[in-house]
Amino acid sequence: MSEEPVFIRSKWGTSRYVYNHRNPVGLALIILTPLIVFGVLFGMHADSTWSEGELRDAVRKGVADLDGKRHYTSLESDHGLLIAEAIRESGIGPGHGVDTGEGEDGRYTVSTDDTEAEYCVRITLTLGKQSPVVLPGAEDRPPLSPGMPAFYLSHATVSKGACP
Repeated sequence: MSEEPVFIRSKWGTSRYVYNHRNPVGLALIILTPLIVFGVLFGMHADSTWSEGELRDAVRKGVADLDGKRHYTSLESDHGLLIAEAIRESGIGPGHGVDTGEGEDGRYTVSTDDTEAEYCVRITLTLGKQSPVVLPGAEDRPPLSPGMPAFYLSHATVSKGACP
């Protein structure tokens, strides 16, 4: 083994310690440190962006989780938020950066800025069996209007490509 220390004081006027290139361990640290840092940064980038496979799997799992689930919502609200939440709760991919563009007939185009892939998710809501809340002393429950929140069962389907 070399008699040289692994760390030496910097000769650049500071009192910091630096790796000693004359010691085999110091030389190995000089070579390995940038490689390890590059690997960690690459891994962090890969975990924070969507791949096409991750988006495909997350959309399919999110739609499967949405199908048959009860939601307290109204018919007029933005149901793209339900889709984005189901994709985030799928646990696949980074969970952020999902765009749901509303189309016609309950269809939403799901995409991300990281990929070229797009999926068309259609969500339909049917009134659940649980009736709306009736106030005590009221003779009849109020009629259900499209803007009134109630419990709805969601039915969701997915197809590849943007919605027509």
